[in-house]
Amino acid sequence: MPFGPVELLVLKYTGDRFTGVPAAKVKDLIDAGFIRIIDVIFARKGEDGEVKVLELNDLDDDEYGHFDPIVSDITGLLNHDDVAQLTADWEPRTTAVVALFENLWAGQFRKDVAEAGGEVVLAERIPRSVIDELERDREAAAIPG
Repeated sequence: MPFGPVELLVLKYTGDRFTGVPAAKVKDLIDAGFIRIIDVIFARKGEDGEVKVLELNDLDDDEYGHFDPIVSDITGLLNHDDVAQLTADWEPRTTAVVALFENLWAGQFRKDVAEAGGEVVLAERIPRSVIDELERDREAAAIPG
């Protein structure tokens, strides 16, 4: 199955439990048809710094219940090595959710543009930290010296 634009999302929590709050918000995006989760994997970094990677089926029932309704497919695109590398420099007693999601809205938009005789030439995500820096630079330039 071809995918539209896919993004990697890494969430970091202090402690060793996942909560359902972000999962509920993600479910809203899924229900609205904006995104589709295509892979998810979890990790817990213990007191000793060892990273334990978990698949969806490895979660306890309470945690599993938060994620089961929002994960439609597990593609296997993410693997244990990816998660270990992403969390390597994290402090002990942290937990990670690593997910790949497809931007369904962008795939449909690309199709609509093509049907209108156009093409999407560039669609690039700009990290929030870059926008923050641009805003600081703009504000600094506006302050009379």
